[in-house]
Amino acid sequence: MKKYTLLVFALALTTLSLTLFSCAKEVEPIAPPVEETNPDIPDGSRIFIHFGTSTQFGCMYSFSNCIWIGWGAEATNFHDRLALQFDEGDEAARYFGYYFPLTQDYVVDAATAKTLGIPEQVIPAGFYSLRDAASGQATGKRLVSFDSESALRVGNLVNPANPQDNIGQLHNLAVQVVLNENRDALEALQQDKKGLQKFLTEKVTAFLAEAGLPVDAAGLQRAQALNLDRDYSNYAARLNETRLSANDKKALLDVFKEAAGIPVSSPEELGHFVNILTERENHLAGYTKLDNPKVVLSMISVLKYSRYFWYWKSISSPHPGGSAEPASIPDWVWADIIGMELGGPVGSAVASALVYYDQR
Repeated sequence: MKKYTLLVFALALTTLSLTLFSCAKEVEPIAPPVEETNPDIPDGSRIFIHFGTSTQFGCMYSFSNCIWIGWGAEATNFHDRLALQFDEGDEAARYFGYYFPLTQDYVVDAATAKTLGIPEQVIPAGFYSLRDAASGQATGKRLVSFDSESALRVGNLVNPANPQDNIGQLHNLAVQVVLNENRDALEALQQDKKGLQKFLTEKVTAFLAEAGLPVDAAGLQRAQALNLDRDYSNYAARLNETRLSANDKKALLDVFKEAAGIPVSSPEELGHFVNILTERENHLAGYTKLDNPKVVLSMISVLKYSRYFWYWKSISSPHPGGSAEPASIPDWVWADIIGMELGGPVGSAVASALVYYDQR
């Protein structure tokens, strides 16, 4: 009887141990593998966000968003010229810095001209000074007077002939919004690359969702797992690592080499760079056989817009001591472009910001 009892007891212990072992194994989390798939780059026509600063007369192209009318912006007459006044001047100055970037020629039509009492005119694209609304008076307001004679001419950044042009606009707006709204948090995370990438990925993803371009769970997982810590200065090697065809790589490399040889150390040189890249976009879009035109044209658009954005940011910094970047293309611009192929708009914006904070 005792032997039988002991046997039953031993069997019970064995069963219990196996059950506990089995349960312990079942609760171990198994992370699903990250699939190596092409990034989700939306068609340019899918991007319905209205780029520019809102006025009561329409939208002026810039690095803000016409869907959100902010800073008390109002078009007005300043010495018989069109001007843009911001009632919340400090906020506008924190966002734009010293120069308002008008990225597309703005037409003052007959109705607007009559209402404001100014002549009909076309205001050329370029950088316009953001100054106190009333000289010598602390009103808290800021004013941009669109005096073409004092503008830093750059030329039109917007190119309707590139069907992926909106990708470049989306990129610049995403980077500007995320860097502006999270300045303190980003500075605090500057030495924590993993934490910085995670934070940026979440913020860029949230921005895209607000822009009507939500990133699904699988896309977010891929973006968080991207290896963005690379030597982007060797743009030829990074391009060769992409999933593009040999034909598309060659088309891009030709443009990259030409772009790398164009110095940008003044607004005039930036305008030259923009014009050359617009010509290359038009040739690629209209006359070149590409295997993946959406990705190629998106990368060229981001190259042009990113070069423009980071040069403008360097001379328009709201912090004292801002100065122009070196004449060569910064590594964070190459990160923008390669990041677009790696992970779409999320990968592009995050890679650029990571390299920027790492090298500043």
